[in-house]
Amino acid sequence: MSVRVTTHLNRRLNFLLSSLICLCYSGQAVSGYKAFLDPRSMAMGGTGVAAATKFNASAHNPALIAFNRGDKPDKIYISSSLGTRELYNENLNSDILEYQDSGIEEAFVAAVQEGAGSLADAKKEGARLKAILSDKKFSSYRSDEMTSFSLLVDTEPVTINAFARTDLREMTILLDRDSAEIDRLLDVLSGDDPVNLGNVSNRLISSIETTYLYFTEFGATVATTNVIDYNMPISWGFTPKLIQYTASHTSKEINEYDVNEPGDPRPGESNLEWNLDVGFAMLFTDDFLREELGLDGWWLDGEWVFAFSGMNLFPTDIKTFSPARFDPDLPGSRPAIQALYQVGMAHYREKYMLTLDIELTEDNVFRDFEGSSRFISMGGEYYWRDDFHLRAGLRINASTTNLGAKESTTLTGGFMYQPHGFSIEAGAMISDVEVGGTVGFGLAF
Repeated sequence: MSVRVTTHLNRRLNFLLSSLICLCYSGQAVSGYKAFLDPRSMAMGGTGVAAATKFNASAHNPALIAFNRGDKPDKIYISSSLGTRELYNENLNSDILEYQDSGIEEAFVAAVQEGAGSLADAKKEGARLKAILSDKKFSSYRSDEMTSFSLLVDTEPVTINAFARTDLREMTILLDRDSAEIDRLLDVLSGDDPVNLGNVSNRLISSIETTYLYFTEFGATVATTNVIDYNMPISWGFTPKLIQYTASHTSKEINEYDVNEPGDPRPGESNLEWNLDVGFAMLFTDDFLREELGLDGWWLDGEWVFAFSGMNLFPTDIKTFSPARFDPDLPGSRPAIQALYQVGMAHYREKYMLTLDIELTEDNVFRDFEGSSRFISMGGEYYWRDDFHLRAGLRINASTTNLGAKESTTLTGGFMYQPHGFSIEAGAMISDVEVGGTVGFGLAF
């Protein structure tokens, strides 16, 4: 993957330079079409349903763009960020080359085509072939990038945030599709009646699957806040957005895949459609918790925020390139944009805040690559100084499946420095399969 990684590094340097010059270009990473890698969210374990600031809330909970604290909210805010994430233990190329150089598939084909006279050899080579496929299956590569720009305006009675985001994901995975066929061939070969098995090589179809996904979102979040009894604000908001997307899914048999020239993506027709995000947030004061709910204790001090969000309320399929007639190299699969529902709780104290997000829906957008995902995210922020905050978090995948590049637990950290209306944010993450980082810039007027 050296050529591919070099290309990514050059692209990221260009992204960073553009961000520093014009403060309007960004790159982030996204997993399973979950936009949690803005600098604040990445640094705090992927949280944001109840803890996003109004300036990054459109990606997590539309209600929070209007959830202001303080008497002098910013009137206009421009934000931009840059980041990426990628597998760090990627060994797909070496696994492919090891399989191709082993000659095990060719030895199995030769033994089978010799007939029942070499049944013992066929069984031995079949066992070897199944063993190497089992060892290499789900070997994978993944990279993510996401660009975004946000312009927020506080008005009466609503707050409006216009944004644009572009996501790019590349995934390649080795799939074992032959173990069952190997057993069938050996069963036929072991039978009493000789059977013409034809071209055995054509019946072995274990493959390298490559998927490219491109998303561009344009949206405007609108939210408002009302104050009810006990001086508790309630906010709700929604985000109509236009999504343009295309995808490519190609398949090559392992022995036909060239690690140096993997081939260009074959994107399908561009799709353009509307979607909708909604959100709700409510702050509970200690007076309300004591008098209405009968709770007591030191932990009631400060502020508690409960929030709910529903993202992409109209699920859709992405149609990849597919020819007029069947072509095994162009399977024309249909990955999906799925609805995501989350709840969150955040607790604010004088010197720190803590937050927790729970996903209510299981996500399997890229089934063969990642399996299912359902995350529990925890994070916190320590106010070291008024203008300098430290952040950390933990993200746990509560799903039980384990396929290619499936992260289970992710550790995160970062900071925010905000002098005189200008802010610099950074976050980093590491899991058992990935590393990533992001940096953001903002300017308040």
